[in-house]
Amino acid sequence: MSFGQIVKGTLLPKVPLKTLFEEDTSIDSTTPAAYKEPNYLPDSSQKIGSKEPYIKIGGQQVKSVETMTIDETGFIPTITLTFIDNFGEFAGDYFPKTNLIMNVYLKVGTEKLKPIRCDFMITGVKSVQPKYTGEKTSMVVGTTYIVKGELYVPNIYSNVSKSYSNVNSKDALKRICTDLGLGFAENDNAPNDKMTWINTNMSTLQFIQMIATHAYQDDDSFFMLFIDKYYYLNYIEVNRQLKTESAQETFITSADSLMNSINQKVKNSGDKAQLEEVTMVNYLTTEIEYKGKSNYIVGLNLVSEQGAILKREGYKKRIFYYDHLKSGAKPIEKFKDFFMSPLKSIDRSQDQYLVPIEKSLAENEIKKWMSIDYGNTHTEWNAARLLNSHNLKELEKIKLKVTLDDINFQVIKGFTVPILISVQQAELLLKVSDPTDTQKSKSPDEESALTRQSVDGQLSGYYYVSGAKYHYDRLHRNGLYTELFLARREWAPSKKID
Repeated sequence: MSFGQIVKGTLLPKVPLKTLFEEDTSIDSTTPAAYKEPNYLPDSSQKIGSKEPYIKIGGQQVKSVETMTIDETGFIPTITLTFIDNFGEFAGDYFPKTNLIMNVYLKVGTEKLKPIRCDFMITGVKSVQPKYTGEKTSMVVGTTYIVKGELYVPNIYSNVSKSYSNVNSKDALKRICTDLGLGFAENDNAPNDKMTWINTNMSTLQFIQMIATHAYQDDDSFFMLFIDKYYYLNYIEVNRQLKTESAQETFITSADSLMNSINQKVKNSGDKAQLEEVTMVNYLTTEIEYKGKSNYIVGLNLVSEQGAILKREGYKKRIFYYDHLKSGAKPIEKFKDFFMSPLKSIDRSQDQYLVPIEKSLAENEIKKWMSIDYGNTHTEWNAARLLNSHNLKELEKIKLKVTLDDINFQVIKGFTVPILISVQQAELLLKVSDPTDTQKSKSPDEESALTRQSVDGQLSGYYYVSGAKYHYDRLHRNGLYTELFLARREWAPSKKID
């Protein structure tokens, strides 16, 4: 059965992770009874990682975390951590000299969803000494450290010379994932790019990215590949995700993970098990009744890079290549070229596409020399490179960035999610009205009607989740929060100004 827009794991990850902590399971605990938490309060297993990230560097817990960002906007997750070393530990014994692994854990309040549990390879460390106060003290105490890292997948940087004979891109990637211990996740797709994929002494990461660039299904498809925080290599045909079908169901959680498992009594009762089975439509909204839930939008703004992308990439792309094996042709006839505009959906209004009004921009072509075709790749090798890169750039032109309190575990990169933005009727009228018209005074009933919530038709709709950032900030009102970067191909046309 076709699973459409659903992204399913078809291969489980087997990357070994370090043990972060162990619970005291002994019958006779050494903790005095006077200090034991009562049953109605959350226990340590419920609290760890729920209000702030639980982090270890080289086996040593990092306690004074100032900020942390797990960034899933690129091909592989990265992390930036800032903390204050109040005791001078990381200036000596615990500075990451040979042990370059950082362990991170963020709790989710229900067993139905996966927590964030990652190991990152530390790629850089910077330190800032505290401001000198004139007191005689060690300069290493109170030092601020800025640590950067990348998701650690063993052997992904090793250079390899290996071939995968007579398989399509998806099967080649699955075999690579098996070698690395990565999981594999996909939506409904059927690539038509069977060939012998050869890694010519590249790192495995570079080889995966090369396959991603040249994956091909047909002229109406394009692919995005990325490794997520759960150690899955996601192989997603994006055009399928951009088609409006139906929203998916998810489990209900609060924006505060402790509220989902608040005490030991509820944790061990049948009530909690029953509550965890309750589901809702997986969507994001500004509707006030969802405040306090993980799908409630606390901030949103539009981000545009359209001009920069048009300048760099053009609206159309023309590529050139040389078909070395074309028989019965003069050398000049073996030079091939074709151009391509971004893909469009046949069921949408044409005025919703991001076609520049300025004729010179709409007709601007960026010309690229590709390669010589010796016949040792699949037949659409060059077309695939253009289809994938040009259409992925189209999704970067305008994005809707939404902010959610705490960590949202339900909406993840690669998913399609409906967004419902509500506005007051007065604001909606202001958007569509002519500001030059004279407005008569409103009656009390009309004034009341203006405060009612209405759907914002321009911003509401289905979006593709092209990236996510998971933040902790000690000074933030909620501590933990999520930023999602949402993309779509069709946008409501701007208001015309004569």
